[in-house]
Amino acid sequence: MEHQSAYRAECVGLVPTENLLSPAARGVMGSDLGHRYLFQNPQWRYVGGKHLAEVESLAQELARDLFGARHANVRPLSGENCTNIVIHSVLRRGGTFYHLAMEDGGHFAARSVAARLTDDLRLIPYDAASAGIDLAGCARAFRAAPPDVVYLDASMILFAHPVRELRRLAGPDAVIVYDASQVLGLLAGGIFQDPLREGADVLSGSTHKSLPGPQKGLILTDRDDIAARIEATIFPGHVSNFHLHHVAALAITLAEAQEYGAAYARQTVANARALGRELARLGLAVQGGERVTDSHQVWLDASPLATPDEAVEALHDANLIANVNLIPSLRRKGLRLGTPEVTRLGMREPEMARLAALVHATLAGEEPRVQVRERVMDLARRFRTVHYCHPAAAAPGAPATAEAA
Repeated sequence: MEHQSAYRAECVGLVPTENLLSPAARGVMGSDLGHRYLFQNPQWRYVGGKHLAEVESLAQELARDLFGARHANVRPLSGENCTNIVIHSVLRRGGTFYHLAMEDGGHFAARSVAARLTDDLRLIPYDAASAGIDLAGCARAFRAAPPDVVYLDASMILFAHPVRELRRLAGPDAVIVYDASQVLGLLAGGIFQDPLREGADVLSGSTHKSLPGPQKGLILTDRDDIAARIEATIFPGHVSNFHLHHVAALAITLAEAQEYGAAYARQTVANARALGRELARLGLAVQGGERVTDSHQVWLDASPLATPDEAVEALHDANLIANVNLIPSLRRKGLRLGTPEVTRLGMREPEMARLAALVHATLAGEEPRVQVRERVMDLARRFRTVHYCHPAAAAPGAPATAEAA
């Protein structure tokens, strides 16, 4: 652990699916809550945990308030756990299930989960050129086979989903599920879009990507009937003990988001745009057109400088942590960069210009890798304070202080 902490202290994280807990949230992860059991059914609850339900209630209240939802469930253990719970709650056996293909940015889990309940699995039409859902194609598809469930499971997302239009096309009886694992932190900050107000029935996802919380899951809905089905589906079958130390860390994250989430979300997107535009100015093939992105993600075609795997290894060798993914606009692999972690550490547009230069220097081989690495390490060492959270003493291995930004 010491080696890992020391290594990451000298790296710059550009993975869009990773973030940093605040010191306060990190502190409760190692608390007594991690030793205790708490089940959904009060009759099953351990006597020693009789006061622990208050932690869950607080997290639910904070989630409802932050996202403007009637119901919030904080028991899921992860984003994929949410996928299992939600699909088993809203999809009838043999129902018509629409989802995004993996090459269109969809997550791998949704189709495999839905396949346990139905053979009628269909793809949401997608327009690679605009990096978004093809509404004309959806109109044709939904007329031919009306959906029971439309599952928006994007793990690759630059721009908002057309939820209002999908609701109009799908009709009032279809259940629209918005998997916000990637963009939950942006939604918490009141930007990007507002799925429940726009027509989605369920908003769910993991809580540790653009939202800087623990690795956990969250399900939100305004519908009483769906909330009841989710309650019945979760236990027994999907979650028993739901890890109160993670729930407490999530509650702290949500409370901090109420105060700092808007500024954090705006800066995360501003950083992504600045990074992408500077990479494009340097001659790299950034996707998304002139807008580049409205989210925390930046998509990059590293060719002809390197294959995607060669590119990501070169970046890692320079202590720039990125990842390879299928890029919908390319129809093949490329680099997926993200700005949640660097934003959390207080970096802004000037640092994005520096990072773009470092990425370009690495991929173009403009200078020895060891020199690039030294420049990355220097930048990383100067940004070790977690921002957009309550000031608090850091947990062991965490940055020394936290600042409200």
